[in-house]
Amino acid sequence: MKIKKMLACAIAAVTLAGGASIALAAPATAHTPEASATCSTLTVALANYSVAADGSFINSVSVEIDSTVVDEADFGSSLRETFRLGDPAVAHDYLVDIDASGTQYDRQFSGTSVPCKVATTPDASAVLTVAPATCDVDGALILGDVKNATWGTPTTTVGPGQYAVTATATTGHTFADGKTAKSFAGTLDGRLDLAAAPCAPVVVVPDRPAPVKDVVDTTSLDCDAGTQTTTTTTTTTDWALDTATNTWVTTPPVVTVTTATVNATFGVCSTTAVPPTTVTPPTDVTPPAVVTPPTVTTPPAAVTPPATPVTTVERAIPVRAVPQRALAETGSNAGAIAPIGAGILLFGLALIIAKRVSLRRAERRS
Repeated sequence: MKIKKMLACAIAAVTLAGGASIALAAPATAHTPEASATCSTLTVALANYSVAADGSFINSVSVEIDSTVVDEADFGSSLRETFRLGDPAVAHDYLVDIDASGTQYDRQFSGTSVPCKVATTPDASAVLTVAPATCDVDGALILGDVKNATWGTPTTTVGPGQYAVTATATTGHTFADGKTAKSFAGTLDGRLDLAAAPCAPVVVVPDRPAPVKDVVDTTSLDCDAGTQTTTTTTTTTDWALDTATNTWVTTPPVVTVTTATVNATFGVCSTTAVPPTTVTPPTDVTPPAVVTPPTVTTPPAAVTPPATPVTTVERAIPVRAVPQRALAETGSNAGAIAPIGAGILLFGLALIIAKRVSLRRAERRS
């Protein structure tokens, strides 16, 4: 009997010890937190957590989706909640932070969802334009119309500077290249320089005047060498634009001197007299017949002898030789004087004859 009692006591002790260990281990295995994500949702399930003796909450949880806190809540022994991730066609990051009573059962769950496989249509579009800079305003970025897409936030919209912006296709749509995002980048210019074209006023430059030239020729003879030298002095005054007044002003004159030596013209240096030209009176003039009165005989009046022919002697006088100009302009012309002398002689003879006729008529009347 004594042995049986001892065995029974041992079995009871073992049984109590096992029950105590099971009781002590139960709280540790009772906490079952879980966070799982699909392509569209995030589910947080917390069960078998300890609660305060008065029933108040002593546990809390925080849920973040794509770095944004979507829920912060206190809970008792359990909590189960489902959150939408957003566009199911794209992946989303999540973080679940559990702050249980004490620190033994604190937990964190994080991960990235797998996008849903959805049918897409390549009909998204986005257009932007850049307004060029002017004399008054800077260049600007203009977000245009979008179709089945949305614009992001540009880095800048006014120049000067670099811009970047992204358009994102909505769920079920893509851009023509099959992608769900389309990026744009470029440069925005600052306003134009007011002192340069096309901002600066247009200045109309007047026509440039023609250069002013003054040409002076000087000719000298070298009769010993038989040459004639012409020195040409050209003074040229040109024009330069004064940008301050927009007028043309004269520049300092530029003088150039050139010489040309040729053989002297024949006779320019000679001092030999030209043989005289004799004027011969015409011989084909017949004086009219003289009517003699019958009763009175008057001796004929003395006939004045014809004037001595004029002899003109032309001398070659050295003068400055001018190209292509006749030297006869400075001398006499005997050929022109001969007819004049003949005319004077005939006029004298006619006067004598007319006088004699007049005297005889007078004698007849008396």
